[in-house]
Amino acid sequence: MAFYSVHLSGSGPEAAAEAAFVRQSFSWKAFFFGPFWLVRHRLWIALLVWAALYLVLILAARWLLSADAAFFIGLALQILLGLEAARLRETKLAAQGYHLAEIIAAPAGDQAEIAFYRQSDVAGGALDTESGTQGVARP
Repeated sequence: MAFYSVHLSGSGPEAAAEAAFVRQSFSWKAFFFGPFWLVRHRLWIALLVWAALYLVLILAARWLLSADAAFFIGLALQILLGLEAARLRETKLAAQGYHLAEIIAAPAGDQAEIAFYRQSDVAGGALDTESGTQGVARP
């Protein structure tokens, strides 16, 4: 069972309709396809940092490091990107005005969305933006 963080850009049904779901786990896509994953999610600053680190690694491998050391440092950088991928996405969402509304446990992303929207319907669809909890519908 995976955990998904739900981020909203405002309050009410229109904010819930544009909710962003971020899986809280290691990102294999970011690990294997680092720069392409960063471009796909439009994480430009992270892409520049990734490129600068690899440029330094390539230059160091040429004059200072052995091939094995360069390989393991590159592998460590990819593992770090896989571990921090969710955090990078959450930071970008926060910069765009989103806030954390809820954490959902579900086996898959589509089931997390279903669970979140089902809870929103039970609560009357009103989301309290201050506390990040769902409000009770009032007649």
